[in-house]
Amino acid sequence: MLRNTVKRLMTYTFKPSKQTSSFGPSVWLEFSPLAIKYNSVNLGQGFPNFEPPKFVKDAMIKTIEVGGFNQYTRSPGHLRLVKALSSVYSPYFGRELNAMTEIMVGVGASESLFAAISSIVNEGDEVILIEPFFDIYIGPILMAGGIPKFVTLKEDESVERSSERKRSSKDWKINKEELAAAFSDKTKLIILNNPHNPVGKVYSKEELQEIADVVVKHGPNTTVISDEVYEWMTFDGVEHHRFATLPGMWDRTVTIGSAGKTFSITGWKVGWCIGPSNIIGAIANTHQYIPFSVPTPTQEAVAIALEQPNIKDYFKELATMYQNKRDTLLNSLTQAGLDPVVPEGTYFIMGDTSSIKLEGNQGKDTSITGMGLHLRDWNIARYLTTEYGITTIPPSAFYCDDHQKIPENFVRFTFCKDDLTLQKAHDNLLKLKK
Repeated sequence: MLRNTVKRLMTYTFKPSKQTSSFGPSVWLEFSPLAIKYNSVNLGQGFPNFEPPKFVKDAMIKTIEVGGFNQYTRSPGHLRLVKALSSVYSPYFGRELNAMTEIMVGVGASESLFAAISSIVNEGDEVILIEPFFDIYIGPILMAGGIPKFVTLKEDESVERSSERKRSSKDWKINKEELAAAFSDKTKLIILNNPHNPVGKVYSKEELQEIADVVVKHGPNTTVISDEVYEWMTFDGVEHHRFATLPGMWDRTVTIGSAGKTFSITGWKVGWCIGPSNIIGAIANTHQYIPFSVPTPTQEAVAIALEQPNIKDYFKELATMYQNKRDTLLNSLTQAGLDPVVPEGTYFIMGDTSSIKLEGNQGKDTSITGMGLHLRDWNIARYLTTEYGITTIPPSAFYCDDHQKIPENFVRFTFCKDDLTLQKAHDNLLKLKK
């Protein structure tokens, strides 16, 4: 009997769950360590390397000094924060948002998305993603048993460019017929990202209305998640339109927001969902079984920050700051011969690497994970890191397997970095011309 027991113990084998068995290392596990190893300027991962505004830091200091915020708070969102969110966002949505039933606070936009997708998608349901799509979308879809369907945002290469009409994210468009064809009687959800990472596109109101028309016609029971975390980062006078404000869309739309992006505090992990009470209620019920609640001190501090009387001025200042940083990096990329796609929003730029020629195993033999060795954009990104000290992200990580060669001539840069970092990046990029 003892021998049989020992044998059973020795033959134990762990297998991941069916829902997660397809998951492997992400793109971040390749390029962040590679940047550290080669002491490269990291323009890959999109988090600011500068301090948040003083009034935001002061809000956290005040929260800690006053005390009383060290225990769990209300699961769907700290009362002061949901009230502040309602006050700020109600005018933008053109309706009075009910702080108690139409807003839920999550552990960043990431958990807000996870809870929302988990609350909407059943096994066998289809979910439409517009690629390139942020890679975090795919995990919760697969864990819910959903089936992703892909519609590709494509650059209109017929647009004639000049010194006045530069390559622009506005030229990346969805084909309405392809979008309609992606719908079926199993379509339960479509996820939009506006402003769009990594392209930097800000959808016009007319483009959003076209999407809404397709949803109404082909997806009568389709819910929409509109990921709008870069909402305050639009440039050159381009206006951000909220999908939920289109006629008939409020009742089926969940809008995702982020304090991390808005206040340069990604480590605080505070995000939110805004939408109709029946959907938000379901998401809140799911959320209570994931983290239960978001840390109380960070919620209190974000609430104080949002209550500032000049908060709308801050949003404008944020856009101005990032437009200046965008223009700095655009100049560097242009001088380096990387023909950038000028973004209308976000803090990302797609650079065209067609001018770079790899030879032999360049970009392959320095891989840490062995990922993407067959993909040009991965090898270019590694090559730029190891040979020129510039770390980027290969955008094929944001495409389905069948479409990974579509963006092979691009890499994604971020400009949410301090001026010194952008100057170092400029110096390293110019080495490409030597």
